[in-house]
Amino acid sequence: MSLVAGSLMMYSCGDSKKEKEETVSHEDHEMHENSDHTHSENSGHSHSEKTVAAAEFKNDGVKQVFNQYLEVKDALVQTDAEAASEAAKELQVSLEENNPEIAKIAGNIAGENDVNKQREAFSELTAAMDPVLKQAISSGKIYKQFCPMAFEGKGDYWYSNSDQIRNPYFGDRMLKCGRVEETIQ
Repeated sequence: MSLVAGSLMMYSCGDSKKEKEETVSHEDHEMHENSDHTHSENSGHSHSEKTVAAAEFKNDGVKQVFNQYLEVKDALVQTDAEAASEAAKELQVSLEENNPEIAKIAGNIAGENDVNKQREAFSELTAAMDPVLKQAISSGKIYKQFCPMAFEGKGDYWYSNSDQIRNPYFGDRMLKCGRVEETIQ
């Protein structure tokens, strides 16, 4: 039975090893290309800190929170519990004053070393961010994406500034598993 489920999971998302390798090579090329064009005055910034949201917001605080959310997502895509924890700590600090409930969720990610538990808390974070992002967007796009295989087939959502699927719930195991469910404008 588990063999059938595993086969179905791989088939339903259409991820192949060759496809992943090509994607990683292409992404690596884009990261190097983009870093040449977006050199920061502070060379201590990592690539994920240079992420620019495809959306503009009614206030800079929400823009900062969205960019930090993307850093958490990107760390989970890389299955990097330490980076997810660090990004979530920054997000927690940014949210504490205006959104203490959401800050607590970010704190749950920050305080966890197990990437699978971080992913569970990230699911909760995404749900909590929904009204914040929808109310604050003034122009551009945010992509609400969905993986049908997350959490034992229950499925779950995340936000992205790109329409390309980079799954934070499975990372490189099923990098492209998912679809754009909604474009928020």
